[in-house]
Amino acid sequence: MAYSRIVNVEYRSEQDMEQFLENWKDWMPKHMPDAISRTMVKTGPTSSLLMAVYSSSQVADNAREMVEVFFAENRDHMLDIIAFHGEVIEFD
Repeated sequence: MAYSRIVNVEYRSEQDMEQFLENWKDWMPKHMPDAISRTMVKTGPTSSLLMAVYSSSQVADNAREMVEVFFAENRDHMLDIIAFHGEVIEFD
């Protein structure tokens, strides 16, 4: 069953957001597992929301472990993180 992880990040400043996203753009393709879909939305001048859908909860858990490494490396740019996860609800 498809499983999603949704992460909202509030950055310390607009410059921190720019640097974080530049770092993510370089890091993500090399380290994150394949996703069915991955979308990032700029929700404000200093915030973003990333939603990724994975093929299973195991792949999503692996993604969580990997992204925690990235967050630890980039924590100086972040003010707050709120994460949600769960099975994808599909309507026929």
